[in-house]
Amino acid sequence: MVTKINKQHTLGIILLSATAILWGAGFVLNSQLSSTSFVNAPAMLNAVRFVGAALILLIIFARKLKFNKKTLLYGSIGGIMLFAGFQLQLVGLGYTTPAHCGFFTASYIVFVPFMSWIAYKKRPKWIVFVGIALAITGLVILNLNKETDSSKSTWIGDLLTLGGATMFALQIVWGDYALKKGMDYNNLTFWQVAFAGVLFILYSLIFESKNYDIANFDVNYSWWRLLIVVFGGTAFAYYAQTYAQMHLTPSETSLLLACESPIGMVISVIVGLDDVTWTIFVGGTLVIAAVILVEVVPALTDKKRKIQEQVNVTETTENTTDDTQ
Repeated sequence: MVTKINKQHTLGIILLSATAILWGAGFVLNSQLSSTSFVNAPAMLNAVRFVGAALILLIIFARKLKFNKKTLLYGSIGGIMLFAGFQLQLVGLGYTTPAHCGFFTASYIVFVPFMSWIAYKKRPKWIVFVGIALAITGLVILNLNKETDSSKSTWIGDLLTLGGATMFALQIVWGDYALKKGMDYNNLTFWQVAFAGVLFILYSLIFESKNYDIANFDVNYSWWRLLIVVFGGTAFAYYAQTYAQMHLTPSETSLLLACESPIGMVISVIVGLDDVTWTIFVGGTLVIAAVILVEVVPALTDKKRKIQEQVNVTETTENTTDDTQ
C-alpha cells in the first residue's frame, strides 16, 4: 500500500511538472496563433483547442464516461468557468504580452484560499493576507513596464487576464467540491473540457462567423502549435491536474502549477516577444513569492506542528510508563 501511494504521489509530481511546462509554453503559442492564423477568429482557436481535447479524452476514456444529471451538473458549471477564464485570457493577450499574461494568470492561486473560505466557511490564516499584499504589489510593478508599441493598452489586457484568473480560481474550487461529492476525475475532466468546447463553438459562430471567409489559416505555421496546445496543453494537462489533485496536497499542486508563470516568461523572452526588464523580474518575483507564501509556508508550518505534537505524545507516554514503574 505504501509503495502504491508513493508511486501515485511521484506520478502526480511528474504530471504536474509537465503541465506547468506545457502551460508556460502555451502563453507564447496562443499568442502566436491568435495573431496569425486565428487573428480574425480568436475564439475559434479555443473552440479547436477544447473540442479537439474532448475528442481525444472521449476516445481514451469512452468506457469510463457517464452521461447523467450529476456529470452534466458538475461538468457544465466547470465548463462555463473554463470558457470564461480562457476567453478573458485570450482577449487579454491582444492587449498585453505573454509574460504579463503568465504572471497575472498565476495570481489565481492566491485567490483560491478566499474562495475556499466562502465555499467551506473556513477563514484563511493571516499569512494569506500578507501574500495578497505581495501579489498586488507585484502586479502593480509588472504594469509599470512600458510597451514599445504605443498602440497597446497593457493595463486593459492585464485586467482582462486578472478576470480570467478569477474564473480559473473558481474552477479549481468547484472541481475540488465536485470530487468531494463523488465525481471521478475521468468524468470531471472530460465533461468540463467538452462543455467549454461547445461554448466556444457557439460564441465563435455568433460573434466571429462573418470573419471566417477572411481568416488566413497557415497550415505549415499552425499545425504543430495546435497539436501541442490541443493534446498537451488541454487534454493531457487537465487530466494530469485532476489526477494529481487526488494524490498530492493542495500546496504541492499549487506550487508546481505556479511554475507555468516563470516558464512562460522565459520562453517569451527566448522567442523575442518580451525583453528582460526590472519590472518583469521584480514584479514576477513578488507574485511567485506570494504564491509560495500562501500555499507552501502554511503546509510546512502545519507539518512541523504535527511532528511536535507526535513528539509531545511520545514523551508523555514515556513519562507515564516511568511513573508507573
